[in-house]
Amino acid sequence: MAITPFYSRRQTLEMLAAFPMLSSCGSEAEPAIGAMPVSSGAPDTTGSPTATPISGRPRYHIAAPAGGWINDPQRPVRMGDRWTIWALFNPTYPTDGTEWRRWTSTDLFTWQDQGISIPRRTTSFGDIWTGSAVVDVTNTAGFGPGALIALVTMPADNAAGQNQSCALWYSLDEGASFTFHDIVLPNFPGNRQFRDPTVFWHETSGNWIMTLSEEGKIGIYTSPDLKRWTYSSGFLSTVVGGVMECSHLFKLHLYDPDGTTSADKWVLLVGGDGTASGFTGGTWYWVGEFDGTTFTASAPDGQWLDGGADFYAAVIWNDPQAADPIACAYSMGWMNNWAYANQLLPTYNYRGQLSLVRELRLRLTNNVPRLFSTPLPAQNEIFARTIHGTDQTIAEGNNYVWPADTGLVAGRIDLTLTRIGSTWPSGVWLSVRGGGGYFTQIGLELRDNKAFIKRDTSGPGAPDSDAWRQNRSLPCDFSDGITKISLFIDAGSVELFVNEGAATLSELINARMTDTSLNLSTAGGSVRVSDVLLFNFD
Repeated sequence: MAITPFYSRRQTLEMLAAFPMLSSCGSEAEPAIGAMPVSSGAPDTTGSPTATPISGRPRYHIAAPAGGWINDPQRPVRMGDRWTIWALFNPTYPTDGTEWRRWTSTDLFTWQDQGISIPRRTTSFGDIWTGSAVVDVTNTAGFGPGALIALVTMPADNAAGQNQSCALWYSLDEGASFTFHDIVLPNFPGNRQFRDPTVFWHETSGNWIMTLSEEGKIGIYTSPDLKRWTYSSGFLSTVVGGVMECSHLFKLHLYDPDGTTSADKWVLLVGGDGTASGFTGGTWYWVGEFDGTTFTASAPDGQWLDGGADFYAAVIWNDPQAADPIACAYSMGWMNNWAYANQLLPTYNYRGQLSLVRELRLRLTNNVPRLFSTPLPAQNEIFARTIHGTDQTIAEGNNYVWPADTGLVAGRIDLTLTRIGSTWPSGVWLSVRGGGGYFTQIGLELRDNKAFIKRDTSGPGAPDSDAWRQNRSLPCDFSDGITKISLFIDAGSVELFVNEGAATLSELINARMTDTSLNLSTAGGSVRVSDVLLFNFD
């Protein structure tokens, strides 16, 4: 099957730059996502769900205001008891340009839209693109102790031809607004790609560290003050096709199978193109060592963080106030794919959403360090109802019997599968958002140790794209005879967590709002179904 070409963010941003300028739209705050059945952004006069019969506004995901577009999230920052995240936002997509829109949260699962932090058309260097913000606790940059510093990509077209350069912006009001300082890392090499700076403080070397997407590599830079940057090294890999972008370098404890930890490792994570291996755009990572100037991968191949088609431009962060900040990290991604992002626009009254926040832990599995992704334990607090299913044994032709009134547009399903005897059935399939011949299927090929999502039948009006139609899968070890599933369903998306994060797949769906039925079936044997919980947002 032919694979749809992968289009980079740079190609898309260049396309936007070709359109004429339009007037900017105003923005207002809206109630928190998760607290009410509405999404964030400017008031949505169509209500929730949207008037269109295909999909609806997300009930508990950050999403663009009605008529607008968001893509890359910008790494959250914690100040006091409040988290702040930004995302690239365009209220007039595909014309004009991007700005940074801001959401805040005290728990990482209910988010309050706070409007625009950095508007479009504010400097002669063009609009703001992806970057990262840090709290300058000790005033290394000179804007004051605790100032919020953002290092970001800007087109920066000028007589010297220095486009895609890194600029510094600073905020003295906890990220509500920013002031432009200057271009602090010009693109003197003249690289076609020179973007997505991610910055963190490296205590051992006493420097700020930046990872940057460049031609064929991730560049690593150091600075004492966030203004003067020195090139230190480059990480090269041909495993991920296209441009490695939206990089993050972070440290975590490595947990042994017994739950203890005796070593710390560094992880380098990037967004990239997987079409050469039959995948699509996604999020890839390597585990290794970092000495303050150079990252060295322990193995060259690396791994996918999420097996779905819609988890890209992921951000990674730690909680600086945690008792052990490197016990785990957190992640959040853009739920979309450049292979079909523009084809989705006619069916939605919003354009783009972010994933749930996931907790990441680095675990040694079969002597290989791997990131396990799990939903936040408190995520269930957003749901209004909890329904308990009964324990049942199901077989081919004898499907699971769900409790009455369990149709889901937005909610969560948890269940446990237990092998009967020495052999799993050949497959178990959980179908959600079903009706009128449409459904989205979660599949477990238990004998072959594989989990997948099938969404080509999720609803009418699907994009004409192989990247949309192709079933996405990840390997998952089912040999111990017990399998746990957690599935989050929202109006236009599903996020699957198998065996406590051993496999994670995230995808958009185009289900109709009237399609809410569930079905759990098996073939080639029997299986015990237990611990069934349904959490409904409504």
